[in-house]
Amino acid sequence: MRQAAFNIVGLVVSARQHDSAAAWALALAARIRVIHAGFADDAADQRGAFIADEIERSMEGVAPSRKREYLDALGEQFPRWQPVARRTDTKVDESPVEISELVELLVSRLGELSEEQRNELAGMFGPSGGAGGDEADAGAHHLEIWKRLGIDAGAAPSRERTWRLLGGLLDFFLSLDQLGWTLWRNMGVKSAFWKESDLAKLAGAYLVGDHEVSTEQTRLTIERTRRLIAAIVGAPGRAAMDVANQHDQQFSPENIEQAARTEKRALESLDAACWREYKQRYSSGGTPAHLEAAIQRAVAQAAEDLIGGRVR
Repeated sequence: MRQAAFNIVGLVVSARQHDSAAAWALALAARIRVIHAGFADDAADQRGAFIADEIERSMEGVAPSRKREYLDALGEQFPRWQPVARRTDTKVDESPVEISELVELLVSRLGELSEEQRNELAGMFGPSGGAGGDEADAGAHHLEIWKRLGIDAGAAPSRERTWRLLGGLLDFFLSLDQLGWTLWRNMGVKSAFWKESDLAKLAGAYLVGDHEVSTEQTRLTIERTRRLIAAIVGAPGRAAMDVANQHDQQFSPENIEQAARTEKRALESLDAACWREYKQRYSSGGTPAHLEAAIQRAVAQAAEDLIGGRVR
């Protein structure tokens, strides 16, 4: 049950996968904070048990000769563990207490902790115990995605497949982004709706934690491309109807015959007048070049209307 619960956070990284104590401690601290955030709605004793089990499990992969080094590194991730000086009349050893000693003692006594002590431990390892707000949000974010995809909240995400899916979606969307704005530019639309940011550069900076690129800025850039693609995809349907109506008004037999009657020459038959009227209309607006230009104008106008939210 406890192992399955931790799998939800999708951050299973053992000590053996890290070449340095700092990397091991950083990963373990992140997992602890994610457990604390992901199980915020669970009972405190259950949440504390998850955290205690994760500490025990992670320590099994640490070589005895490097245990103190690793525990020191873990202690640095939680500043609240720093010893607090107390006033006393009894002379005591004033030598600094090693963080590793405190952590080592805690680990060795985990099995003896009461529910109240485990709850206190869970609170100490929470987001307020140090940096790592991003890691603390990971559990909530992945559960939100699971909900959108209709997946059971208890299903564990595959880290490797997550990165593969992210890469595939990134390739797809960046290609679509480039294609969409290229088509928009080639349409020659006279609109104020143009590309404002390079999505690839923006996404790269966002993924590595560049503080100059906010979540809202990234969201707005993606939303701008989404609106463009939706408009380009939906425009041909509107444009087709517009071009069809224009063609019907110009070349329908009824309209040609009506115009021919008013322009018919003396002694000229109605059929001859209609044919002459048709040829004049074709030369001024019915050739392939005319139709192509009319379609492009109609598509561009329809796309601009969709982007602007104009309903017809």
